[in-house]
Amino acid sequence: MKKHIKILDLLRGLAALGVVLFHFSNSTLPTIKPNYLTNLFFYGQYGVQVFFVISGFVIPYSMYRANYHPTNYFKYLLKRFVRICPPSYVAILLTFILYFSAIIIVNRPIDGMQWPGVNFNSILGNLTYTVPYLNTDWFNPVFWTLAIEFQFYILIGLLLPIITARKDYLIALSFIAILLLGYINYFSFFKYGSFFVLGMILFLRKEALSSNSLLLVLTFLSFVFCFHQNNLAEFLFGLLSFVVIFLEFNPDYRITNHLGKISYSLYITHSAIGLMAEIVLKRIIPIHGSDIGKIIMLGIYTIIVIIFATIFYKLIEKPFIIYSKAVKMKNA
Repeated sequence: MKKHIKILDLLRGLAALGVVLFHFSNSTLPTIKPNYLTNLFFYGQYGVQVFFVISGFVIPYSMYRANYHPTNYFKYLLKRFVRICPPSYVAILLTFILYFSAIIIVNRPIDGMQWPGVNFNSILGNLTYTVPYLNTDWFNPVFWTLAIEFQFYILIGLLLPIITARKDYLIALSFIAILLLGYINYFSFFKYGSFFVLGMILFLRKEALSSNSLLLVLTFLSFVFCFHQNNLAEFLFGLLSFVVIFLEFNPDYRITNHLGKISYSLYITHSAIGLMAEIVLKRIIPIHGSDIGKIIMLGIYTIIVIIFATIFYKLIEKPFIIYSKAVKMKNA
């Protein structure tokens, strides 16, 4: 049985909120950028690296605690598909509604909104998270991270039996290979592999599946590769995530627990809902011309997307969490 680790709720919640504040202050909402907090919230984008470290830890941890076996590989992928994809497809539908509503209402697209068009490549790429390989673009720009996550799901289903075989040389070879492949300068999981490796090291440590000496060496190597393959801020956020999970804090704050619970819903819906809110409220509360007004509207938009994400979680995401749990693996 997998034990709930509360620190992950806090990390997920803060990471998702950081991404929201980054997008709203720096890119997504034209009427409130820039503002006094733009430079501060610029660092919110690195919540993505926090998510990658968390996934590197919690996905193999969950699989191992569920007695995963390679014979369950496709059922495991089905569970991940049911858990992640349907809510993201509903979020795409929200983006469609937003785009075409703007066309109908104001006769033009929303300022700054990228739109690849509705064609076979764009639909297939967005539904399968293969956009970079089909020469198209995302309907929802945050989905690029879902592509990275799914590539990790595909890999870890194959890799988990190897790294849990309690053979240090197999663990070392596997992780070093991922770190070296991080130099592939193309859109793939391996570009961000060092963050996932840090998470997997935490998993192996928690389950005592490798010697402490090897994990110490691999941790050092992972930090070296992470620093060399990423910018300083990305590295520091990966380091911070690793340390916080390593220290096994057990915080229990209602707000961060809630943000952690709805973090996926918040992440995949905030762009569309924030833009919808801006279209309406900038006409009702026209205070975005001043810097203070921009800060006030930033707070209002953030509250709106959190409320919407809470509703989305209850109505859309939570049912699919239940459906994914209903997919049983043979020896689970």
